Amino acid sequence: MREIGKVLIKDLEKKDKKAFSLWLQDVNVVKFLIDLFKISRKKDNVLNIPFGKNRKMFVLETEEGEKLGFCVLYDIDWQQKRSSMYIYIEKKENIEMDTAQEIVDLLLKRTALKYNLKDIEVHTKNIIFAKCFNKVEDFKKDEDGYSFKVALDNNTLSLNAAR
Repeated sequence: MREIGKVLIKDLEKKDKKAFSLWLQDVNVVKFLIDLFKISRKKDNVLNIPFGKNRKMFVLETEEGEKLGFCVLYDIDWQQKRSSMYIYIEKKENIEMDTAQEIVDLLLKRTALKYNLKDIEVHTKNIIFAKCFNKVEDFKKDEDGYSFKVALDNNTLSLNAAR
């Protein structure tokens, strides 16, 4: 069991290439990147895949350097203050509620609140993440996992942390 406060979120770096290449063996990661490519092609933005001004990619890891997975904030609409988020955890069956909640809280601090976003559409294979957000709407389950929308406000982080 991992203690609270032991998860780190950092920008994807060259040294993370090996872990990311292992994650590419997961068909769901490949499907996500293909879908991201299709979205970008429609916007004539094929050179920025999976990175660019409308995407931010983060690695989730322990303080000891163990890679847990990654998160991509993409399709960011700065004017409408909304975005989509994909959360991938390598060993999804081993994630505990405390760790999932810590990941969500860190992602909100690092991304949504930092960029002043108001709505996020979350995509994940891990249903536990839906339990970590307040104000979940439009919850859907399909063969690729779960998706739902989250309305954010200034109290979202403090409400999540109080759980």
